[in-house]
Amino acid sequence: MKKILIAIMAVCGLLTSCSDVEYDSAGYTETVSNLRAEYEQGSREVTLVWDNPTMEGQTGVQIIKDNKDVTNIDEVVSSYYIQKAPTNVDVAYTVKAVYEDGRVSEGQTVRFNIAYESKKGGTMIAMLVPDDYTASDDEKDAVDWFTNTYVNTGKGTLITPATVNELDIEKHAACWVMCDRIGIGKGYDKLPGNLSSSEAINALKAFCADGGNLLLTNHATQLTVGLGRIADAYAPGIFGSGEGGQNNDVWGVQPVIGNVEGQIYDHSSHDIFRGMNFVSGLYDRSIYTFEGAGVKGDHNCMWDLNAYGLAPSPNVVKAWEDQTNSTVLGTWNHVVDYCCAGIVDFNPTTTFPGRVLAVGLASYEWNIGTENSYKDQLERFTSNCLDYISKPATSKVAMLVPDDYATSDDEKAAVEWFTKTYVNNGTGVLLTPSTVNELDIENNTMCWVMCDRIGLELGYTNLPGNLASSETINALKAFCADGGNLLLTNHATQLAVGVGRIADAYAPGIFGSGEGGQNNDVWGVQPVIGNVEGQIYDHSKHDIYWGMDFVSGLYDRSIYTFEGAGIKGDHNCMWDLNAYGLAPSPNVVKAWEDLTNSTVLGTWNHVVDYCCAGIVDFNPTTTFQGRVLAVGLASYEWNIGTENTCQQQLERFTNNCIGYLK
Repeated sequence: MKKILIAIMAVCGLLTSCSDVEYDSAGYTETVSNLRAEYEQGSREVTLVWDNPTMEGQTGVQIIKDNKDVTNIDEVVSSYYIQKAPTNVDVAYTVKAVYEDGRVSEGQTVRFNIAYESKKGGTMIAMLVPDDYTASDDEKDAVDWFTNTYVNTGKGTLITPATVNELDIEKHAACWVMCDRIGIGKGYDKLPGNLSSSEAINALKAFCADGGNLLLTNHATQLTVGLGRIADAYAPGIFGSGEGGQNNDVWGVQPVIGNVEGQIYDHSSHDIFRGMNFVSGLYDRSIYTFEGAGVKGDHNCMWDLNAYGLAPSPNVVKAWEDQTNSTVLGTWNHVVDYCCAGIVDFNPTTTFPGRVLAVGLASYEWNIGTENSYKDQLERFTSNCLDYISKPATSKVAMLVPDDYATSDDEKAAVEWFTKTYVNNGTGVLLTPSTVNELDIENNTMCWVMCDRIGLELGYTNLPGNLASSETINALKAFCADGGNLLLTNHATQLAVGVGRIADAYAPGIFGSGEGGQNNDVWGVQPVIGNVEGQIYDHSKHDIYWGMDFVSGLYDRSIYTFEGAGIKGDHNCMWDLNAYGLAPSPNVVKAWEDLTNSTVLGTWNHVVDYCCAGIVDFNPTTTFQGRVLAVGLASYEWNIGTENTCQQQLERFTNNCIGYLK
């Protein structure tokens, strides 16, 4: 590789005049000289080299990146190593001499642009904590959990400012920065254990510049300013670092923001809350809980939205979101208005490519001096947050429907919901067989394939609108081979055969495609499988049912509901487990699961035995990398000719399935 030397000398009076950093005026005419940048093609490692002044009195060097990021070195050095220089963008580094009386010389500037193809693709999670994190019980407990959950399982790396240069987009998908201290001052520059050092800040900036995403919790939310994601004027203003005391209340987060009709933002089904218990009766609204009785510290580090001079449009939450390109996902337990933001999701921008999820609620606390009765919820929330930020910001869920989907009222209604819920907010993409080659694991986290037709014949080769074409089948196979996951619903469950996940001999055999008729019953799914003691499989708490109402009194057992009175089609496309010649071991459900490496998660409403499978979760295998979740119940229906009284449950279930697979 060819070594590149770039040397450009420039007087930096102009740079200094336009900087947002105040520098001491130059009192000496002698500056550094012969400034140059040395690097090799294909490498991000850059060394700045220069000659220091010959006059006496120099005590250090000041290095300024792009006229704003200042690094002060309190010794006379003649080189500066940059491990991860910005790539594919013009950058400027200015070097100034610092003298013993505090004055700073004018500088010399070198500019360069490194052509580099990022190898982004790391899957591990990093956790960055202060060098002295063991001085904080909260930080220590959080580190212990992260170590057990991620480091010891090969999924995570623990980093401190002393090792922060290990943070790399080619290794890590995301980084959690955590700091929770008693007695520290307000401001990101007050963060302890070198967390605010130039090395730590620069490493985080480089990570985010590469598209790396951050979870900032507790006092670390202030790094939103330190990293340049928001201006100092918008720094968290609700701040505490006291010792706290005994408090027997239950604390958590309120995900429903606002109290004006038409301006209520319900984030209770957001991915960061997935699988958590939405507890009622504690405050005016249900909350997600983080901690029970114990010694609580008032360590809020969050945003008072009334303190930034925002003109309500129509409220300060919306004004804040518009101003900062963010979403407020949570506030204090008891708050029902728009006053403050405790969890903020800062979206990637053109100038700041990384996503930043900031959790500044005092309730997010890892040590309360005793056993936390809600520790499982705190841990689940943290795992959810790490899962959420580990997904590339550009990734979208996909929905694949037949080319002629508009001819089916059910498919059309499902597409309209998916478009409103995912496509219109930039988190989803609608595909048809004519555009199926756009399906790509690098851009899509999962794909929902939906087909629900009247008059269709049995067999995946009969799927309409080119859904069974070789182009479509091959695209789905390639997606699954790369580890992409599929949600197959209605008649599309037959594609479990088409893509090669199961043999044709195990294709869905319970099949209907008639016109149907008026039916006033409530239909849904039974998640509890079996009726023999010791062989009852209860999946009612599976992620696909999270947050749904488990309704009793309709059938022998409680069910999750999908549709009320209306025109129902008998469009089952599911499995008769007694039809495959399976020897009960100890029952046909268990035999089917063992044979196909799957889990039966649901059956017909009224079924209490082992006869059939309406929802099957096919696990990834060594030869089939993708997960396939198949929903073949006739009750899963998107158009019943009238308003569906269970529509909210149907949509929640679908969101859950998509969330589970992505």
